[in-house]
Amino acid sequence: MEFLSFWARETLSNIRRNRLMSLLAVSTVAVGLFILGMFYIAVLNLQTVARKQTQKLDIVVVLDRNVTPQRRREIYNAARIPQVADLQIVLKAQVLREQAKRNPDLPIDDLLKNNLNPLGDELRIKLKPEHVDEILKVTAYLESIKGVQKIRRDDEPVKILLAINKFLFVAGAVALLGLGVAIMLIIHNAIRLTVFARRREIQIMELVGATSGFIRVPFLMEGVLYGLVGAVVATLLLAAAYTTVLGSSSGAPVKILPLLMPLGPVEVLWPCALVLVLAGLIFGLLGSWISLNRSIGQAENA
Repeated sequence: MEFLSFWARETLSNIRRNRLMSLLAVSTVAVGLFILGMFYIAVLNLQTVARKQTQKLDIVVVLDRNVTPQRRREIYNAARIPQVADLQIVLKAQVLREQAKRNPDLPIDDLLKNNLNPLGDELRIKLKPEHVDEILKVTAYLESIKGVQKIRRDDEPVKILLAINKFLFVAGAVALLGLGVAIMLIIHNAIRLTVFARRREIQIMELVGATSGFIRVPFLMEGVLYGLVGAVVATLLLAAAYTTVLGSSSGAPVKILPLLMPLGPVEVLWPCALVLVLAGLIFGLLGSWISLNRSIGQAENA
């Protein structure tokens, strides 16, 4: 406890001595994590929208017109893959009756009586929500089965959503790398200034027997504190922005934003806060660690 109290006092003393640099470090961390949080929230919402759209989507597998009952059963069994939530066989006579409901002029009785039904049996498939990203892979697999004439689906909206989701994921990864480097550089400079400002004290502590690890702890805590405070600030800003946007769109005649942002603040902000705090902790620790490895030796020799 005595060590913890000493390290805490030293950390706060370091921050007070370099107020401007500390403020710059926290501000940079907050801005960077705010941008990363926006990417994360966008990806979460788009994944939810795509999942809901897929739940409404039927993949209709049209079989060859002259497929045998045995082959139809084999195709049915082949289509029972882990990604499928619901699978139904609709015989071609029922398919024709459904067509007749939409087109009353269709001579359904004559077609059935004379075995002139031009349609084929159908398999109607719904995917499990957690496999929304695999819809294109599932469709390609179904098309490869012998006896399948074609696949009918209206998945253009899902394709667009998945493409946007992939773009945001890649952009978020690039932003994570770029902003992470910027955050660590700012923390690196802040710790470096603190180390050089206290180089005499560091030398004295070494002379009286303080270990390198003991000396480094307050500076590591300072970097971690920058990261955590920046993460908290970024989370608060994201919470305010997200709730404001959802609230302002609720009274609009066309509620587009709630469709694109179906997750409520609690559903999205808690996981986002956890991710930002973890990122802030890692960036702060890495930035201060890198700075110490480069600065401590220079301060000792100054």
